[in-house]
This record gives sequence, structure tokens and C-alpha cells, in this order.
Amino acid sequence: MEERKPQVPIKRWRFCLFCVFFVTLVFIARLWWLQIYRGEQFGEKAQSKCLRAIVTRAPRGQILDRNGKVLATNEPSFTIALFPAEFSTDGADPEEICQIINIPRAILDNAVSKIKENKVPLFEPIRLVVGADFATVTKVFERSWELPGIIVIEEPCRLYPNGKLAAHLLGHVGAVTEEELKRRKDLELFDWTGKLGLERFYDRQLQGKNGREIVEVDARGAPVRRLKREPAQPGQTLVTTIDADLQRVAEEALKGKRGAVVALNPKSGEVLVMASSPTFDPNWFSKGIKPELWRWLISHKAHPMQNRAISTAHPPGSTFKVVTAVAALLYGKVSPKTRMNCSGGRVVGRRFFRCWRRHGTVDLIKAIGQSCDTYFYSLGLAVGPERLAHIASLMSLGSKSGVDLLGEIKGVLPTPKWKRERYRERWYGGDTANMSIGQGYLSATPMQMALVACAIANDGVVYRPHLVKRRLSPEGKVLDLVKPQVLHRLEAPQFVWDAVKQGMLAAVYGSGGTARLLANLTIKVAGKTGSSEHRKGAKTHAWFIAFAPADDPQIALCVMVEEAGHGGEIAVPIAKQILQAFAQKLQNQ
Repeated sequence: MEERKPQVPIKRWRFCLFCVFFVTLVFIARLWWLQIYRGEQFGEKAQSKCLRAIVTRAPRGQILDRNGKVLATNEPSFTIALFPAEFSTDGADPEEICQIINIPRAILDNAVSKIKENKVPLFEPIRLVVGADFATVTKVFERSWELPGIIVIEEPCRLYPNGKLAAHLLGHVGAVTEEELKRRKDLELFDWTGKLGLERFYDRQLQGKNGREIVEVDARGAPVRRLKREPAQPGQTLVTTIDADLQRVAEEALKGKRGAVVALNPKSGEVLVMASSPTFDPNWFSKGIKPELWRWLISHKAHPMQNRAISTAHPPGSTFKVVTAVAALLYGKVSPKTRMNCSGGRVVGRRFFRCWRRHGTVDLIKAIGQSCDTYFYSLGLAVGPERLAHIASLMSLGSKSGVDLLGEIKGVLPTPKWKRERYRERWYGGDTANMSIGQGYLSATPMQMALVACAIANDGVVYRPHLVKRRLSPEGKVLDLVKPQVLHRLEAPQFVWDAVKQGMLAAVYGSGGTARLLANLTIKVAGKTGSSEHRKGAKTHAWFIAFAPADDPQIALCVMVEEAGHGGEIAVPIAKQILQAFAQKLQNQ
């Protein structure tokens, strides 16, 4: 008997045909949506998957000391960035991205919001981690499938090979701010700029010009070949006037203290040393400073980021007596042989102004060498405050020096008019007496007092201090050579300068001199100590100014240590270490 095949119900056939038709229709609709409706957009995205355009950051120009020693340079580093053209929140877990590259979620969210708000170019990488370690970079490459749009870029990172050395004058770099972008058209969104010191003052010269690269990458985002390249142009090289060896000696001598050292070449204004303590390491900023470290820096009571050489002003104490001496000699109120008796002070008005000890009968030379207050009370009162202020201004007090750094202050050079305008009070004889010994309203920076030492050493001629000796192109061609520029010129008979120099020599080599500690150096030094009072109950600020060799000055310096004691006990030993190192350099030339 023949077996009959089962019949498929016609309804089931119709249902199957409908399903096939429906699925086909869905595929056709989807293809139309992908190829036609969204074809152009996905075409661009597909192209961006194989071609990547990246801005290559220009290396900043190097900063060298006067002898060619590197103070600031660059090192290759890895940057982990988000590439907007390839990033999609649909294909990535933000928490996992942050965990792999070890960043707070807020950094990634901020970058994503910029993409959504069209605040960044499609092909401009948004840097998430600057200076990533090798382990993190390896993880990014190994898990690239889970990190769409997260790329690794090799680019230069600022390096200060000597750590904290010369930090205040070098400064540091940081990410560009919105304000800087508005102010400067030469900057791009993710550039790094100078924030302090020479890095900031010469930022345009150091910046260089960014390059562009178009790279073909595979599906994992790894580079396959470079299709087009516009190389970045490095910034200019700065050759500074700083002597790194002397700078190191000064900073070691200041360690553990609050103060500053400035040393200049009095014949040119070249800054040989500019040290400030406490200090910081500019490398902390090169890869983005950690928040806890930044909080420590800005909240530290000693203000380690403040350049005390130019940004703090205190009464200069007895170092100012050389100014009073110049004024008195110039206006004929005293001669080098004029003698006065010091019995421990003198009466001014209704007050008795003390001297720090009884000096007996002294002339001008001994008065400078032994720092007799009584003698200079009389000189200041004889000259008068206006003339005293005028001579001080011609010796660089009361105004900015014009050194090539930002943040310099001008201190205070008081006059009767200044006091009336500031305090609405009249000027008294006691104000003049205080001013004549570097106290009262008078205040000066270590830079200004170093220039006073230059004025004495150079017979009244003061050159503008400068930190950069010349600028070089990336190829080594000299673009600019800084020439000495006269800042002030005080015309006075030669006997005036000779007398003050003899007094400063007496401070070192004379009987009872306040800087006798320097008498055994191989180089002949002329100096003046100072101890300035600033608030009741606190230790005095220790000051010392000097120049050497005394008969042919090649270095003039100022040492200032805050709330440390007497200048002869605190500042002079620091100066001795610097002058000893300088003398050794002269012998080796």
C-alpha cells in the first residue's frame, strides 16, 4: 500500500512567507538607513577609523647656564589621550576606562562633555594622562578593544635635570588656560605654557610651533604608516647669565632658612646667582601636579613658590648706611675724616635713639666698618629725607630693576610727601633718623640691595640686571645678544666712592669690623652688614652686601635671611661660601 506524505497547512506556508518577507524588508530598511540616510556620517567615521590626524607638540627650547650646562630641557614621554573622532560612550564603560588608566572619573566626564558640546576639534586629542608610566601604557595597548578612542601619544615633556636648582628663576610649565587662549593667538587648545620665571617671561620664544601628522592605523588603533607629516619646530634656546655652580653653592648655603641671594656682575648687570629659599621642584608641574602637593605648596607658611629675591621687601638695616654716606659726602655734610663721638646713641627730638653699642670717637671709615648708628643718625639729619631719598633712588631703591622676570616689587622709598599721602601724618626727625640706618618705612628687595653694592663697586653706574645672555635658533644661530644697559648713573666726585669703599673694606679687615669672617679669603672683599628690626619680639632680618675683588669688582652680591639674627653672624657665612667658590673660579680661569 502506498504511503501518503503529510500535507502542510496553507496557513503555515503563508506565515513563513510573511516572516521571510518581513525580515528581508527589515534588512533592506536597515541598509537604506546605513548606506543612504546615514551614509555620509558613517563614511566619515569609517575613514577616521583608518586615518588619524594628530597634533604633535613642539619641544620647548632649552635653557642653559652661562657655561652651557642644561637647566631645562625635554624628555620623551607617553600621553594617554581621548580621540574625539573615535570615542563613543556606547562602546565603552567609563568606569573601566578610568580604572585602567588610573584617573578620577571627573577628568573623563569633563573630556566627554567637551566633545558633546563641540568645544574641541574632532581630530584634536584630549590629553587625560601626561607622562604615563610604562605599565599603564602597556595595559592600554593590551585592552585596546575595550577602550575605543583611547590612544597613546609620544610627545616631549619638560624636564629640569637639576631638580630644585634655580627653580624660582626658571619657573615651570602647565596646561594652557582659557584666558591664555583668548589673549594669545599662537597657542592651541592643549599646549603647555610657562607659568613662572623665565618659562613665562620668554614663553613665546620657548614655545616653538606645533606640527601635524596624518597616520594610517589598523582596527586596534595601532599606527601602520605615516601618510603625511608637518614636523614640529622646536622653540628657541635661552643661554642665561646664571652660573650653575655658584647657584648650587648659594642654595646649599640657604637650605633650611627663609631668604635670598642675588649676585651680579657689576660691569654688565648679568645675574650670576638668584636663589630663594625655601624652594620647590619644577618637575612637579611638568606632568600635572598632584592636588595634594599643590595644596601643600600654596598653604605652606613659608611660601616656597615666592621668589624672595625680587618679590619680598624688608627694611635693609645697616646695609643702607652706605647710601647715607654717599649722600652726606656728595652734599658736603661730612668728609672722610669727620669725627664724632658715639656714647651709645643720640637724642632726636624728644626721643633717645640708641646705637647697638658704644663706639667712642669714630670717623666715616670706622663708622661704616663698625656700623655705628649714632654717626649715621647725624648724617641723615644733616642731609634731610628728600635728598636722602633722591640719592637712594639713583642707587636703584624705590623702583623695579627691570630684570627679565615677572612679579618684581619696588619696595618703599619714603619721603615726607609719601607719608602725608599714605598716612596723612607729618614727617618727624625720628623718621629721618630711622631711615638713615635703613629702618622705619624704608623697604628694599635683595635685588635692589645687590644693585646698591653694584653702584658702590662701579662708581655710581648701575646696569639693568638681566638673566638671559643670548637667544639661539634651534639650529644654534644667534638671534639676539643682550647688551649691557645703564639703569642709573649717579655722578659724584671720585673721593665719595673711594671713601665708602674704604669703609666697606674696614668692615672686613678693620679693627672691630662687622664682617671680619671674610678676612681670610683669597679674594679681597668690601662689604657691609645689616640687621633690620621689623616687629617687636621677632629676630632681626640678617643682611649683607659686598663686592669683590675690591680693586677690580667682578661680583656684587646681597644675602638676606628673614628673622634669623645679626647679619655678621648669619648672612656673612653664606656670602663667604659663595665668594670662596667665586675666588676658586677666578683662579681656574
